[in-house]
Amino acid sequence: MDFLTADIHSMKRLTIFLMILTGVTVISPAQTGETGAFRQEGIASWYGNEFDGRPTASGEIFNSGLLTAAHPSLPFGTILTVTNTENNRQVTVRVNDRGPFVSSRIVDLSKAAAEVLDMIGTGTAPVILERGYGAAPAAVPYTAQPAAPVPALTQTAAQPPQVYTETTSAPAAAPAPVSSDPALFVVPPAIIRGAMPQAGSTGLYRLQVGAYKVPRNATDTFEKLKKAGLDPRYEQSGEFYRVVLAGLRAADIQAIAQTLGNAGFREAIIREETR
Repeated sequence: MDFLTADIHSMKRLTIFLMILTGVTVISPAQTGETGAFRQEGIASWYGNEFDGRPTASGEIFNSGLLTAAHPSLPFGTILTVTNTENNRQVTVRVNDRGPFVSSRIVDLSKAAAEVLDMIGTGTAPVILERGYGAAPAAVPYTAQPAAPVPALTQTAAQPPQVYTETTSAPAAAPAPVSSDPALFVVPPAIIRGAMPQAGSTGLYRLQVGAYKVPRNATDTFEKLKKAGLDPRYEQSGEFYRVVLAGLRAADIQAIAQTLGNAGFREAIIREETR
């Protein structure tokens, strides 16, 4: 049996050597997984200016004017062509974030991408995602003005150390300054979606921070929450792995939302725990 196994391995090595000599490219499964065909249909949503200046899951600073997207599982850097099936508009985006965290949606687009697809007013749209190639354009001009002034991060005249605070005096198109030191930013808290507890509530609540089909993404979120000083837990619901913060008092929700925002999380879903 040992001689037979050795012969098989020798034949494999010889085959690969002959393929190289004749110009045939040997492609690994990992390579085909990253560059092969990809198509997905579902509902897209978008997120915008309120998240400018926050770190994305890839570590990049979010900029709503860039053509980017959040996807639950595709590798960061993946280029996607997104088609709005209601009007046949298309846009090319680059995946640099995780989301959306609503199971009925397949992608979260930046505001710039949503403008191209003409889905700002509706908030969501049915789309087809297909793998693209090359690089996504850096930005596109908006075709419509925001309904309200857009907060931008600008440097104040405060005494050292320098601090960046929000102001609405800057024009909407002005880029937010970027620093490698997170302490120089005033980061807004994560948006809490769902029914917030009433004042004086004595019940306990839980926050769902993420829901993922890929276990590794759930693990990354879990570790990120632990690093932020929180106490996350795993839950499994069908094919989704949820990461939650459980047993929370109503009085602590706002502080936890700020901690989530500081850690780069955009939103969480709240619900009251059953007794």
